[in-house]
This record gives sequence, C-alpha cells and structure tokens, in this order.
Amino acid sequence: MSKQIWARDSAVACHDKSADKFQRFYESDQTPYDSGFSYGRHLISKYFSPVLNELPEGAAILDVGCGTGNHLLELLRLGFQARGIEPSAQMRRHAESKLPQGTVRPGTILKLPFANETFDFVYAIEVLRYLDQDDNKVGLKEVFRVLKPGGIFFGTFVNQYALDGFAIVVGLRKVLEILLKKPRTYHTEFETPGKLAKTFHAIGFRELETHGTMLAMLRICYRVHHPFGGYCARLLEPYDAALSDTPFLRPLAGHLIGIARK
Repeated sequence: MSKQIWARDSAVACHDKSADKFQRFYESDQTPYDSGFSYGRHLISKYFSPVLNELPEGAAILDVGCGTGNHLLELLRLGFQARGIEPSAQMRRHAESKLPQGTVRPGTILKLPFANETFDFVYAIEVLRYLDQDDNKVGLKEVFRVLKPGGIFFGTFVNQYALDGFAIVVGLRKVLEILLKKPRTYHTEFETPGKLAKTFHAIGFRELETHGTMLAMLRICYRVHHPFGGYCARLLEPYDAALSDTPFLRPLAGHLIGIARK
C-alpha cells in the first residue's frame, strides 16, 4: 500500500473509531475552555462566523468532512442550503440521525459528488491535515471546481512551526515506526502560510488570506492539567490575535486558517 493511500484509509479508520467520542463531546455541556479541542474550535469560529455573514440569504454551502453533522444542523437552522460529505461510516451514522434525509453523502474531497459551480461557500475544518500534499492539491482543485464564481473556501491546516512542537512529535513517531515497527495512527500534513498561499494561487483562487489562531503553547498547558489550560486560555484570549495572527507569529500558531476566494 502506498503512503498516499495509507493516509486516506487511516484517516477514515481513525474517525470511525472516534465517532462516538465526538458525538458525546457535542452532546456535552462543555464550555469553550474545558479542553484544547473546544478552545481551538472556539477561536476558529471567530474567523468562520464573519465569512457566513458575507454570504447571501439561503446560500448553498458544502461541509467537507462534516463528521457528526452538528455544524450542518446549525447552518440549516440559520436558513442556509447546507449539505455535507463524510467518508467515515460511523460519523455519517451520527450525522444522518439528526439531519434531513439526503443532507449528507458518502465521499471525500478528492472527488466531490457535485456539479461545477454549485456552492457559494465550501469549508473543510481539520480535514486536509490528514491527507498528503498531492491529495491536498487534488482536493483543493475539486473545491475550486464546485465553487461558484466569487465563492469562498475556508480551511484549517497544521502549522509546520507551531510552538507546541507537534511537528517534532510526529517526526519522533516516524522514527519509532521504523525502529520499533510501531505504526502511526494517521498521517499529519504540515503547512506554512507562505506555502499555502502558493498552493491556492497555483490552483486559481484570486485572493487568499491566512490567519493564525490559538497560542500553541496552550495545548501543553491543557495536557498538563485541563483546568490549568482553561485558566490560561481565559487569561490570554483577549490577546490571541496579537500573539497568533501578526505576520511574524502566524507560522507559530496552533491553527493555520486559509480563506480563499474564487
């Protein structure tokens, strides 16, 4: 099996296993500060919501990798024509249990099952990180194809130089895979703001903005002790843009966001 196919298959297997965990998370009464995951999503929403506000009433939206469908459900409540694709059968099971029939289809970003120029807005949150660089380019070309002229794409990526040292951890896991024959659970693809901009422009997007969000060191605080992480997150949230989204610090942030316009 090629590394490219392994990355695709392992991402689906990983999400099949974690589907029930994700569903319990969304059903819980967690605050945005209770975990590194919830805090990261909370900060991403600060860039996501303004894009929604730009869209026309009843805009057609595609959620790529829609998971358990909770985000789609909210978009439908807001009056958007929202649809999703999800390759994980277990994730789809949860999504289909709460969404109107036909809202979610099986599929991947590599071959979107929609006609050209169908959507006003396409987003992929924590999706492209699991595929390798070549597949990401294929997927982004598919996004470009299904977007209407003037349409918007919103995606999240993993920063190569994030201050939590995740790239180093992944590198060590690769060494252990070779020395101890201990396989990694999934692939992680890293990006930088500059490399991301080149990719989007090569595909044909007319403009791109990148943002960094979540001071990556907070992830370490959460790993030490969740309440301690929450305390630090609350303390630093007012300063997150200054700490994570200035041009010099953006490559070091915990989340890299790309917003591209066709």
